Amino acid sequence: MKKIKLSWNKADYNSLGLLSGNMSILHKEGISLLIMMDLLLELPMRKTYKESIKIIKTSIIEGKSLKDSFNEFSDLYPEFFVGMISMGEKSGNLATVLKGVEDHYNKMNFIKSTIKNVLSYPILIFLSIIMLLIFITFITIPNLYDFYINLGIEVPFICKFLYNFVNYIKKDFISFQIYFISWGILIPFIVYKAYIKRHLINLLNKIPIIKEFNEFIFISLLSIIVKSGVNLSNGLMYSATSFKNSSLKERFLLLNSSILKGKSISESLKDYGDYCKYTTAIIKLGEEGGSMDERLNSLSNYLEKKLLSDINRYMSILQPASVFIMGIFVVIFLVVFIVPLFGSLLDGGFQ
Repeated sequence: MKKIKLSWNKADYNSLGLLSGNMSILHKEGISLLIMMDLLLELPMRKTYKESIKIIKTSIIEGKSLKDSFNEFSDLYPEFFVGMISMGEKSGNLATVLKGVEDHYNKMNFIKSTIKNVLSYPILIFLSIIMLLIFITFITIPNLYDFYINLGIEVPFICKFLYNFVNYIKKDFISFQIYFISWGILIPFIVYKAYIKRHLINLLNKIPIIKEFNEFIFISLLSIIVKSGVNLSNGLMYSATSFKNSSLKERFLLLNSSILKGKSISESLKDYGDYCKYTTAIIKLGEEGGSMDERLNSLSNYLEKKLLSDINRYMSILQPASVFIMGIFVVIFLVVFIVPLFGSLLDGGFQ
């Protein structure tokens, strides 16, 4: 079976949520898979997903299972999505499983959109700073240098350095490109992949907001697995293989290992020691009270609200901080280049 191969192919949470939610409804209504595939083409999804649905329909006609058909497009459909469909087919509980998958991707899409929205302003400020530095380096500095020379004023070291740097780029642009690509991109990338990446990820996973995000994703998926009624161990393994995040992957693998040894979920989480007390307490209550699915759903909603609240709080600090940083760059420029100029003029330092 020929796969769709495009350079920008990747999983889209919005499309996955639309697919799984509508498949759940159509399956519950008794619509056949072939008619279901035709109806799914009417959804406002990315073009690649619509193209994949057409090929998936052909695979179903050829006698392949729903799981095998979706598995032909591993770049579009994560292993968690395909694995949950497989378990839903085997358990006869496909509609419920797909509804849980829809809830997961809708939450992920909402959080992703929230982060994008709150980061848009700081990113705009950051890009403005980059453009300002480029303008100062290539336009303002040469003009200031000539101005210093014409007035007979001693040129500040940083101004002279940048002026010579700009001239070097203009005279030998090809050599500059080679040096920049080698020392500015390739070597730092190799060093990052070989030595820094692992330590940086471990460091990031210790940041409170990142730990909170990982805990929310873990509990959200655990809630879906329990509520769907699929095999817990299989569900945890599919979840583990769906994430590149080593911290999340480790959480699912350790829980699965502990459960296979006969431990309860609450005991396993306490042993891991990276969950808030509220989470372990609620799960223990669910185990003892026999209402685990309801407890996990309630806990997932609580963690989601707390996470979004903390994201907005951090971003409300980041936005004025980005403006402050831009102000610092302006002040540095004034102190380094403009103040010496006026100082020399006032002292009669020109000929």
